[in-house]
Amino acid sequence: MKLRIALGAAVAALAATSAANAATATAAASANIVAPGALTSTRDLNFGTIARPTTGAGNNTITVLSQLNPATPGLSGGGDGSIPIPGQGQAAIFHLIGSPGQTYTVGASDLSFSGAGTNLTAIGAESPAPSAGSVVGTLPAGGVADLYIGGHFTISPTTAVNTYTGTLSLTINFN
Repeated sequence: MKLRIALGAAVAALAATSAANAATATAAASANIVAPGALTSTRDLNFGTIARPTTGAGNNTITVLSQLNPATPGLSGGGDGSIPIPGQGQAAIFHLIGSPGQTYTVGASDLSFSGAGTNLTAIGAESPAPSAGSVVGTLPAGGVADLYIGGHFTISPTTAVNTYTGTLSLTINFN
């Protein structure tokens, strides 16, 4: 019996010693939850009505600039007679929604016209331009921004008279 009492006392003393040597510490924990990035198209890219060149061996590049309200599609090249009608060109608008200060990268933008064949050449999207008070790559304090994207293509005197339709796609990678 004495052995059991002695053994019980030794176990109790050992437990008291272990408890006396125990330590507790805490560390801060954090989690940053951000709104999922969203991207929607709110206005289509429109080149307007363009009279194709009637003479010349050169090509004309028709460009809609990446800005809110371009006055008219731009025109460059060596051909003659190509006339964009003023006031009809407008850049597409893509609306981004995320967290304030959230960063993103423009993954890709692509412009294509189905069935254009050799009638429209050198087709491409312009670099995006941000809405006022924004910079491409970082959402402003409200977490919302618009990107304006234009495009370009080349026509010649042999371009078929037609209404060409296509798509402009944009990929945004939210960080």
